[in-house]
Amino acid sequence: MEILAALLLVGGAVIVALSALGVARLPDPFSRMHAAAKAGVAGAGLLLLGTGLAFGTTGAILTAVAAVAFLVLTAPLASHTLGRAAYVAGAPLGAARVADALAGILDRRVFDIDPGRTARPRSAQRLSPREDYAMTAIPEFRRPADQAGRDSAALEPAPARRILCCLVGGEAQRAATEAALDLGRATGAQVTGLSGAGLEPRAWRGPLPIGGSFWSDWLTTRSRARIRQNCAEALEEFQSLTAGASDLDAVARHEETGAADFARLLAGQDLAILPAGAGPHGMPAEPGEEIAASLAKAGVVPVLRVRQWPGRVRAVLLVVGESPACGALAAGMLRSGLWSTAPVSILPVAEERPGVVAMVEQQAELLRQHGRRVAILPALEADFDITEARQLLARFDAAVMAQLSSRNGGLLDSLRLCAFETVADTVPITLLP
Repeated sequence: MEILAALLLVGGAVIVALSALGVARLPDPFSRMHAAAKAGVAGAGLLLLGTGLAFGTTGAILTAVAAVAFLVLTAPLASHTLGRAAYVAGAPLGAARVADALAGILDRRVFDIDPGRTARPRSAQRLSPREDYAMTAIPEFRRPADQAGRDSAALEPAPARRILCCLVGGEAQRAATEAALDLGRATGAQVTGLSGAGLEPRAWRGPLPIGGSFWSDWLTTRSRARIRQNCAEALEEFQSLTAGASDLDAVARHEETGAADFARLLAGQDLAILPAGAGPHGMPAEPGEEIAASLAKAGVVPVLRVRQWPGRVRAVLLVVGESPACGALAAGMLRSGLWSTAPVSILPVAEERPGVVAMVEQQAELLRQHGRRVAILPALEADFDITEARQLLARFDAAVMAQLSSRNGGLLDSLRLCAFETVADTVPITLLP
């Protein structure tokens, strides 16, 4: 009994010490609160149980168990309340955060966050609670605050005068370069091959052990060297494909800048073309973490994500989900002027969700008014069969979507199938208008 009591007391003391270290070293209030909660429940709980066993009386043990039960019932509620208050008050998120799952749900003050992340205030009334808005350094310039402003915009095709091809490397880079050059020849637009922009080496943002700063700097240096090598290879390939092409206006540029300055380079471009699978650090990434996904959420410029280049687009798939942004897909495709003769099929995703059926009918009616051939496919349910879905998607050369992924993060969310990711991994090219 004494040995068990000693182990519980030492274990509780170790947890409290580690929690104190986390409170001192972690970067933002939410991660520090996460560390402090361990001291309040696990650390204090083990200390109480160890103390009860050390006394050895029935009353002491029952008192310790009752105190632990009280902590388990009340500490999560207190932590949730404090975290909610900190979020609403505008406490800054750490740089390592990938997504803000509460964006559009809680009315958050943004006075102390990096201005590059908050180009426009968030509105809990206009955003869908289930939509994923990534915390990105690319400001939102083009997206109107009112969704109706998109639908009322002119739908005449805008001539593409400037096309930006992002040279980041990867397996799909050559296909993306060929797509940019072919579109440049077809439209007479100037094609700019830009390498090095928006790609930053991955750096560890959390607490570091003794000697960790050296390894962090070493890994960052290696990552930067690999990014530069990938960009140099992509730039060399772009120059070789455009050398001697008299029917093409092409310019090659290399400019090393971070994501915050990437929007400045995109200003004035009519279309940005990126390879599929390219992450913000120049390494392979899942669809929801690609540079194309970040640019699409920022709304700086229409994005064409290329996995393979079919050359000719004979069938287009328009994917409509519950996100309010899906209501502007047809208008965005019409304004882009792409694939003006190809028939369009509309694929509803989880049509039982509010607003999906209405958005599908509106998109179909808008396309028919502009002389497009439209077919509405059976809805893709949440528990769809991925093999049957890929067989259906194999018929299409291009897809038009509002996002590349609908995942919000978390273990359970990672286990479910995502219709948008399945489309992005199957259809050769994806337009994110």
